[in-house]
Amino acid sequence: MEEFLPSSWTVYHTHNGPCPYRAVGQWDNFTFYAEQLPIETYETLLGKGFRRSGISIYHPACEKCRLCIPLRVHVPSFLPSRSQKRTQRKNQDLRIEHVPVVFREDVFELYRRYQEHWHQRGNPTSIEEFTEFLIDSPVPSEMILFWLEDKLLGVSWIDRLEDSTSAVYFAFEPNAQHRRLGIFSLLYEIEYAQHCNRQWHYLGYWVPDSKKMQYKADFRPSEVLLHQTWIPLTEELRHEC
Repeated sequence: MEEFLPSSWTVYHTHNGPCPYRAVGQWDNFTFYAEQLPIETYETLLGKGFRRSGISIYHPACEKCRLCIPLRVHVPSFLPSRSQKRTQRKNQDLRIEHVPVVFREDVFELYRRYQEHWHQRGNPTSIEEFTEFLIDSPVPSEMILFWLEDKLLGVSWIDRLEDSTSAVYFAFEPNAQHRRLGIFSLLYEIEYAQHCNRQWHYLGYWVPDSKKMQYKADFRPSEVLLHQTWIPLTEELRHEC
């Protein structure tokens, strides 16, 4: 991966513990750190399969696994499925607000509840961890808040680039699981990208044999990055991967 980066950047091979997507294997990345990045540089990196966590820019580098497959939705052509339309109707009562990416106590507390419920974290997330993960950003970013009257139900973090948008993270109120807010938030993000005349919305990595990652392949038309080439994700390819 170093051939895609300026020689002035130091790239680390990081070992991050057990794979968060599969029951076996370790999670390794090529990683570098950037407090600021030109938008066009990060957009190029997205096109090469990189993602970010805070100011950490990374690419999977697992020795025996290549199943973290970058996926992006073609924004101008996207049409929601019948199931996705039902999810949209179910959430018509929500109010949506775009705000700058700054620390907010209500967002932090929702994120902590989400982590404790869905990821069974033994220790509560600290403000420092939260800030490093979701507040610090080397590119233009924003938060999208989903409200039911005066109750915050969900928060999206997205990057807004020249030709694309990129989903960074989503957290939601655990007792609102029935609303399928993860799906709804992505539908809204794609709609927002359409409004902004972007070509692509990057969803991160699709892992074919991970049940919790299957939803990403349901947003169509989409492309996946295989052997450094973006190709359409067809039904046939979906079952081959």
